[in-house]
Amino acid sequence: MTAITKKSLLIIDDHPVYRDALSEKLALEFVTDGIDVAVASSAHEGLELIEKTNKHWVILLDILMPGLSGLAGIKVFKELSQVEEVVAISGLDEHAWEPKAVSAGAAMFLSKNNTAEFIIRKLRPLVTHQPDNVVTREAVEKKDFRLTQRQTEVLDLISQGHPNKLIADYLGISEQTVKIHINQIFKELRVFNRTQAVLKAQKHQLLL
Repeated sequence: MTAITKKSLLIIDDHPVYRDALSEKLALEFVTDGIDVAVASSAHEGLELIEKTNKHWVILLDILMPGLSGLAGIKVFKELSQVEEVVAISGLDEHAWEPKAVSAGAAMFLSKNNTAEFIIRKLRPLVTHQPDNVVTREAVEKKDFRLTQRQTEVLDLISQGHPNKLIADYLGISEQTVKIHINQIFKELRVFNRTQAVLKAQKHQLLL
């Protein structure tokens, strides 16, 4: 039987009213999925919490906080083996910061101007996706490639022959962000074009 490791969601935000309100919403939404929601008021507090557990985490990181935050914060959390995904969240301009956040390793950028329902809809695929923990040759090969959930979605749409503009419209992101994802996919898969990326993805069963 395949062992299933539940993911947990960690909201790191120094604004207590927003943090607590969002965590309450997310906890209610994901309780039926068995997903825990934790909070931290700083990156340092978040790092300490992660180190004390053996859980797999999706981090919702405010990138405008005192201390460690911003693009450096994304990179630090992405380096942790227990962190599956980092989602950047901020009141900063979405169009300006989304490409930067994605380039730094974030799965996506969410504006604080969005509703809780919108944020839940965007987070659901990340926190409810169950990793393949069966120890097989294919599973080991898959782990050699560290693609984010969003990069896997982009790769899947590339395999269907969609151009960047259509991928951007389908995922609700900018074309510039799509290009950044594609560059990261090429780098991770060690390929130079879309055809090579699709062939390698098919070989290693990376498509959705």
